[in-house]
Amino acid sequence: MRLRSFAERELCTMLSRTPLSIVVAFVTFFPVTTKAQGPAARDYLNTPVYAARFFMDVLGTNGETAADSDVPLPNNVIITRNGFVSLLYSFPLAGRYGGVQVSGGYASVKVNGPLGSVETSGFTDPSITFHANFFGAPALRPDEFSQAVAQTYASFHLTVNAPLGSYDRNSAPNTGANRWAFTPVFNLDITPDKGVSWIDLYAGARFVTHNNEYLGNNQLSQNPLMVLTAHYSHNIGKRMYASIGVHYDNGGQSFINHVPQNDYANGFRPQVSIGRKFGKLFIALRYENTSSRPNAAPTNGLISLRVSGPLYPF
Repeated sequence: MRLRSFAERELCTMLSRTPLSIVVAFVTFFPVTTKAQGPAARDYLNTPVYAARFFMDVLGTNGETAADSDVPLPNNVIITRNGFVSLLYSFPLAGRYGGVQVSGGYASVKVNGPLGSVETSGFTDPSITFHANFFGAPALRPDEFSQAVAQTYASFHLTVNAPLGSYDRNSAPNTGANRWAFTPVFNLDITPDKGVSWIDLYAGARFVTHNNEYLGNNQLSQNPLMVLTAHYSHNIGKRMYASIGVHYDNGGQSFINHVPQNDYANGFRPQVSIGRKFGKLFIALRYENTSSRPNAAPTNGLISLRVSGPLYPF
C-alpha cells in the first residue's frame, strides 16, 4: 500500500484503531469482484465449438457511503479501475455446447475520505469458468453455426476464483480477496424472433471461503450473495444491438470474528448496454448503478468496455 501524505497516514492509523466493522464494507463489496456482479446482456450466447476466443474488459467502479449510512465512515468514495483478459475454448459436450475459460486481471483501488486517501494496486484473483449447455441449440462447427437459426436455450456456468491475487493482510483496500470464491450461474435465453431480440434471465450466487488474514489475524467470513438478472436486447441492423436490464442482489452479509456487520445487500442495479461488430471484433459498452438499497449502504456504479473476437485466425 502506498501512502502519499500526512492525511493518508492519519487515515490508515484511524482504520487500524477503530472497530473492524468500519472498513468491512470496503472489502465486502469492493475486493475487485466487479466481474461477478451479474452477467451482461447476451453474455452467454452460444459460440461455435472447436473455437478459441479472447475477451478484454476494462471496468471502472465508484462506490460511495452516504452520510446517513450505518457504516461508521460516511462520505467515503471507493474507486476501482480494472483490466481483465479472458481466453475461452469451446467444444462439444454430450452433443451440445461446452467450454472452459480462464481469466486474469490487474486493478487499482483508491479510497477517498474526509481524512485523505489510501490506494493500492495489484493483480486480481484469477478464475476458471466451465460452461455447459443443457437445453436448446446443439454443438455447431463454425461453418454450421453461420447458417443456423437462433433458438431458445439454457446453460450452466461455474466460475472458481483462486486466492492468488495481490493481498496485504495489514491493508484495508486490496485487489485480491485472499479466499476462494465459487459462482454458479444458470441462464435461460429466450428469442421470440430467431435472434432479432433476446430475453436473458440469469440466476446465480456467490459463495466464498473464510479469509483468516483480514487486517492482521482476524477472520472475515461472508454469507452467500444471490444475484438475479433480467435483460431485454434488440438488434439494430445486422451488426449492432442495444439492451436494458436490471440486477437484484440479496444477502452477502459479512462477519468479522463471527460478529455480524449488518452490511447485507438488498437492492436493484439497472443497466444499459450497446454492442457492435467491427469486422471480426465485437465491442460492447455497459453502464449500471445502484437504484435502491437498505440502510444507506454503499452505492455501486460501474462502466465497462469489452472487446472480444476470435483468437485465431485474427
